[in-house]
Amino acid sequence: MNPENEPLVLIVSNKPGKATGQLELISEAGVSAEAAAVKDALLQLGYHTAELLLSDADNLITDIRQSGAETVFNLCEGLNGDSEMEMHVASLLRLAGTPFTGNNPLTLGIARNKPLTKRILRSLGIAVPDDIFLTRLPEKLPDGLHFPLICKPACEDASLGILSDAVVHSFPELQKLLPRLLEKYPDGVLAEEYVEGREFNVALLADGDEFYVLPPSEIDFSRLPAHAEHIVSYEAKWLEETPAYQATPAVCPAPISEALAERLKTVALAVSRGMGGNSYGRIDIRLNRDEKIFVLEYNPNPDISPDAGFAKALAAAGIPYADFVKMTLREAAKRRAKELKP
Repeated sequence: MNPENEPLVLIVSNKPGKATGQLELISEAGVSAEAAAVKDALLQLGYHTAELLLSDADNLITDIRQSGAETVFNLCEGLNGDSEMEMHVASLLRLAGTPFTGNNPLTLGIARNKPLTKRILRSLGIAVPDDIFLTRLPEKLPDGLHFPLICKPACEDASLGILSDAVVHSFPELQKLLPRLLEKYPDGVLAEEYVEGREFNVALLADGDEFYVLPPSEIDFSRLPAHAEHIVSYEAKWLEETPAYQATPAVCPAPISEALAERLKTVALAVSRGMGGNSYGRIDIRLNRDEKIFVLEYNPNPDISPDAGFAKALAAAGIPYADFVKMTLREAAKRRAKELKP
């Protein structure tokens, strides 16, 4: 087939930001692995591809329209190191009028804001850890909030800002950690009760109005040193040569009962629907020692690179990566057709 006559899919992703710190560049650079995997899958499916690396959005709508793309595969996670721009890029994609993959702008924006997300989930009766949102050093903690606490940037993802010392066991430890986090992440810090127990990731696929839950994955903390906190820190998520990364492998499918798998599925679907998700996503969950489920985070448009947890969940479900890409394109086309209905 002549490539010029093939349907064109434009793969849009962000360039690593100039203002981004050296450590965070590792996770931003991971977008290139996603783009390469998506491109390979599209070529297998018979599509012609083009790529657009964004450092600013000045000409995005014009570039998309002039490209003649049938669909945009959106892998953009922000601009110039600012994750807040993720939702704005998706808004521009919608204004361009070309079907685009991934979740809608509102869902992307709300999910980035962890305190707001938790308020929404609480209103739906979904259990989340108790917390406090901080923009400065507190004089004391509110009554009923108990140590240990895990501290994380309130408006970031990809485990940014979560290092090995993220769990604090006393007020002095909290006072020592907060200044560093608040200086780096001025949007604020979420300090939430640390839930001791098992950790699961539940990935979702979307095909129009239908969601499909992939086999849950469990983080295996058994290889961590006895003194180490059972968390997925930035090192554990991204730095392959570190002991934290090597000691926290994900096991997929998780070795759990059908009953627990069904409970995780029910919660994951409730989270995605409650947050207005309309494309692929991942829900991070803790199961405490009393087997109560707590939702830690909702991740719309999670990492879909071949080594990431989402791709492992696809493999566990017996879904070839190219089939996932095809389903995601189909979902984008269905969504756009629905928007155009009078």
